Amino acid sequence: MLKVKSFQLTFLAMIVLSILFPFIGQTSTKNIDIDNDKRSDRITIKLETGLSKDEMPAVSFKHDLHTQALEGKCAACHLEKDNAFVFKFKRTNEKASMDLYHAECIACHVEKKASNETFGPEAAECRTCHIPDKSKGSSWEEISFDKSLHFIHESSDQIKGMDPLIKDNCSRCHHKYNEKTKEIFYIKGEEESCVYCHKPVKQDDIRSIQEASHDSCVKCHQTFKGQNIAAGPTTCEACHDKEKQQKIKKVVDIPRLKRNQPDEVAITGWETGTQTKDNYMKAVAFDHKSHEATAQSCKVCHHETLKKCNDCHGTDGGESKGGFISLEQAMHKQDSTKSCIGCHKELTKNSDCAGCHFQAPAKKDNSDSCKTCHSLDKKQLQSMEPAKVAKMALKDLSSHYKSVQIDKIPENVVIDVLSSEYKPSSFPHRKMVQAIFLRVEKSDMAKTFHNDQAGLCMGCHHNSPKTLEPPKCASCHSKKGPDTSDGSDGRPGLKGAYHGQCITCHEKMEVKAVAATDCAKCHEEKK
Repeated sequence: MLKVKSFQLTFLAMIVLSILFPFIGQTSTKNIDIDNDKRSDRITIKLETGLSKDEMPAVSFKHDLHTQALEGKCAACHLEKDNAFVFKFKRTNEKASMDLYHAECIACHVEKKASNETFGPEAAECRTCHIPDKSKGSSWEEISFDKSLHFIHESSDQIKGMDPLIKDNCSRCHHKYNEKTKEIFYIKGEEESCVYCHKPVKQDDIRSIQEASHDSCVKCHQTFKGQNIAAGPTTCEACHDKEKQQKIKKVVDIPRLKRNQPDEVAITGWETGTQTKDNYMKAVAFDHKSHEATAQSCKVCHHETLKKCNDCHGTDGGESKGGFISLEQAMHKQDSTKSCIGCHKELTKNSDCAGCHFQAPAKKDNSDSCKTCHSLDKKQLQSMEPAKVAKMALKDLSSHYKSVQIDKIPENVVIDVLSSEYKPSSFPHRKMVQAIFLRVEKSDMAKTFHNDQAGLCMGCHHNSPKTLEPPKCASCHSKKGPDTSDGSDGRPGLKGAYHGQCITCHEKMEVKAVAATDCAKCHEEKK
């Protein structure tokens, strides 16, 4: 009988333990978020030495979570030097060590637990922090210090330069480094982007862009907030969360930033006054001022330095400083947004352009496009200052835009060739064409490359010559539709052509008034 009771008690204890077991391991990490959620504040803590097969994975540390738990008390983790926090954990300049992190982090967790507060993992709970591929849970987004943010800082009365007597504050952020004295200094008119010196990864004694920007930007924000002065963010998500970035104030009307740059420039791979072969391409008249207005920062084009393009990219492309990329490649590479053509191609994805460009991508053999840019003859550049020649050419180019007389455009077009279940479609042709004209006229680039409104007809009437009386769609698209068995080239039938082009164009150009599923909007149903 005693054996039976003993067995029953043991069995009962096992049931209780099995119920409580899932929660026992959680009591030491009360309220700590350990799943693989997407966060913008994840920092990978990894020692400088490489991982061996016996070492634990790097730690994915949620910075903002700890900042909140510590009520914003940075001193709990960061030491001070020169009246500012050093953004290293519990040290100023020493290398990180496993013992340092284990001792300090776990001690803090134990202290929080004793105070009955939210706390993190304790000793022997290694896998709570060391989780493989934890970086996949990051939603961190790089923040772009665009010209709007630059203007906000540049125009601030609170941010002072190195010399408080000088009105502008450029020297507060921009500097050069003296290798001999190991000091920074400022030269007016030689300001450049931070990333020209501070690369993604630390190089020799030059800090990475991440370290340099946090040391400068976050410290500055913290200093101002400590003085009750409105300042920028001090948390990870405020800078690196995509939704938060979209809420950052945007200044639209920004004065031109002067940095000794030209208004117009003649771009060429050859030099005047030299015995250059006559079969080189004509030089390009480049509107530098106009591009400044549309670019968000100088480094959109000047990605490594503010020097001229051909200082790094020669005509032969044989220089290491230019990555062995020739001037021609630097300007024409279609799959690079750093090149002229690549950037223009990317802009055709905007809603104002995508309605036509989604089905008619730029062709490499389009010689008319070449002539649009390459217009400066060598003789012109030899007889006059290149910048003046470029200015004249650009002024002349802006006068080439040819308008079409509105009465030449059919007002309404009735499409009845397929009417069966539905009535014929009455298409407001002129209204639609005028809407496209207005979108083109908003863009200097579009007006330059589409300088004849008649050519815009080819957006819909594709694969036909430029004319105000293009052939009907049925000239190329049959009612029957594609049939590869009879040698057809696979072009869609008339119904597919209409619906494919119209509906896709509406989607690309974000036309909300006509839904793809609203058939009766275009053609009433027969009753």
